[in-house]
Amino acid sequence: QQQQSQQQQLNTLCAVCGDNAACQHYGVRTCEGCKGFFKRTVQKGSKYVCLGSKDCPVDKRRRNRCQFCRFQKCLAVGMVKEVVRTDNLKGRRGRLPSKPKSPQESPPSPPISTITALVRAHVDTCPDISNLDLSQYCEIDESCLSLIESSPAYHQQFVDLINTSTDPIRTFAEKIPGFNDLNKHDQDLLFYSSCLEIIALRIAYQNKPGSKKIILPNGVVLHRNQVKLLFGSWFNNLEMFSSRFAQIDIDISAFACLLGLSLITVRHGLVDPIRVEGLQMKIIESLRDHVTYNAEAQKKSHYFSSILSKLPDLRSLSMDGLTHLHEIKLESIVTIPESISRLLNNTLYF
Repeated sequence: QQQQSQQQQLNTLCAVCGDNAACQHYGVRTCEGCKGFFKRTVQKGSKYVCLGSKDCPVDKRRRNRCQFCRFQKCLAVGMVKEVVRTDNLKGRRGRLPSKPKSPQESPPSPPISTITALVRAHVDTCPDISNLDLSQYCEIDESCLSLIESSPAYHQQFVDLINTSTDPIRTFAEKIPGFNDLNKHDQDLLFYSSCLEIIALRIAYQNKPGSKKIILPNGVVLHRNQVKLLFGSWFNNLEMFSSRFAQIDIDISAFACLLGLSLITVRHGLVDPIRVEGLQMKIIESLRDHVTYNAEAQKKSHYFSSILSKLPDLRSLSMDGLTHLHEIKLESIVTIPESISRLLNNTLYF
């Protein structure tokens, strides 16, 4: 009973700063202060700078100290920018519907936009920054890399890393409107064909080029040289892609669309390519609308074409990753999980 009482108390607090919160705003239970801050930031397209190391505490007492970290926390807990911009929940002042008190009082849920669904799917399946796994982290000096021989243990670790990174991708796919309505064969083909693309994309988006600590899609944090050791020949190509990708300075909404387009694209072997293409076009149009009408996106030159130009790069990068996995399978004694076997078998669809 005490646990239940504590849980109820937590459910009435602002997800951003911990102040009292009466209801949901922009998809998350927040206080009036954080709601107003988020709304003003999005409407004005404000850009903030952190004077610290981008990890300032955001609580009731200190929420006004760093606007950058406060806005980043708003996004991290799942507040949705598109609801502010498009006002697609008119009459609710940008709020998403609160949980109904009883089935009889349940109002019809308004449809959410494709881009909002994609952002939510991305945020819901990202590693929790406050709960990362540092248990495997070990600093390795660059000069020692040439002395460390590649071994089955490293190969197994790489295979396991890819395997545990596929579950969030499956969940991401299932959260995209229309994906679950596709033919089951097509769902599997799209999922396995895009896994390495999405893993590479998330690594590039989550980490700054040259960063020593690298957050992987499964929430594991490794030293850059550990990743270099595990990823083998794939690492250099991934690092080059990450450097070029960082130049776009992509926002979270456009990034969520790019993730969606990596997954939902017409590939060889589909049973119903027309249906897949229809879903693909919805995402492309959502991205086009975003870069056309979003205040920050409008300032970026050739933003739309720059984003779409990453798709063929990702396809090539994925092939490099598959090559590395194939080499491991042939050269080393490792346990290959079923999901990785299916991923390797989908090579023929590229």
